[in-house]
Amino acid sequence: MKKYAKLFLASLFMFSMTAMAQEQTTPEKKAVPNEMRQGQRQQLSAQVRAENLAKDLSLTDVEKAKIQVLYEKHDSIFNKFRSEVNRESPDFREKFKVLRDAQDTELESIIGKEKFQTWQTMRADRRQKMRDK
Repeated sequence: MKKYAKLFLASLFMFSMTAMAQEQTTPEKKAVPNEMRQGQRQQLSAQVRAENLAKDLSLTDVEKAKIQVLYEKHDSIFNKFRSEVNRESPDFREKFKVLRDAQDTELESIIGKEKFQTWQTMRADRRQKMRDK
């Protein structure tokens, strides 16, 4: 009787292992980066971005508040621009770059040239890491 019980448990174990091995699916990790490239990602709020910048560059509370206002202002400008201008248009990148440069100029006037250069270096490093993924 013990032989039959052991045989039954062994066959049950083998059957469950083969069933589990066949149920494995491939992870869909490739869907997430494609969505991000297509603009599907969620953007951080102006407050969170201002806090992150203040933490990275050790800014004062006054500078942080000014940056938050700047980000809120430019978020509305960027959203309006994205809704009005088609992404497929040939001059989309150039117009967007002009808007981004205007934001960078205002940001530089708030935090100063030294901290702005540090921030640009950090931004370039972050972009490079994202490209390497």
